[in-house]
Amino acid sequence: MIDWTTLVPILALVFSALGVSVVLKDYIASVIAGIVIRVTWHARSGRRIKILIAPSAIKGDIVQVGALSTALMEVGDGERLPSVLTGRMVKVPNFILINSPVLVYGDKIIDEVVAYLSWPGPNLDNVMSDMRSAIRDQELKTIEVGLYQKDNMLAVHGIYEAKPKTMTDERSGILKSFLSKQGP
Repeated sequence: MIDWTTLVPILALVFSALGVSVVLKDYIASVIAGIVIRVTWHARSGRRIKILIAPSAIKGDIVQVGALSTALMEVGDGERLPSVLTGRMVKVPNFILINSPVLVYGDKIIDEVVAYLSWPGPNLDNVMSDMRSAIRDQELKTIEVGLYQKDNMLAVHGIYEAKPKTMTDERSGILKSFLSKQGP
């Protein structure tokens, strides 16, 4: 025969424990993920990351890895705000960082800039030299400069190396310097 006086409290305890674990699962996962992030990622303040979650990505510089969440200073991600600090603080639960693809930027970033010129136009050697010079004007390291045709335009393509913290709108500075060398 079943002794209900012992079984009921045991069942109540089991269901209560299940209920508490369902409610606290994200918190427990975040605490464990916070430890994993600190140990395996060597996450430090200032490191730039990009979290690839649907429908859009979150990109920012780590401010602090806390017990439950990681605080990021948001950075623009796209042509309109390329690597410019937005001024918004984003707090991401640590378990999302573990469960989502995350790009961790290194100390150097390779980026590109493209300028379009009418063709036929200026001397090609001068155009390539001007792009190298425009990249150097921004105190950046030139990786490669090339040319290609797009429709009836000549595209001048510069690839350069920069540090994540100096990425604040480097393209605009390079383009301004390059176009000023092309004349009116």
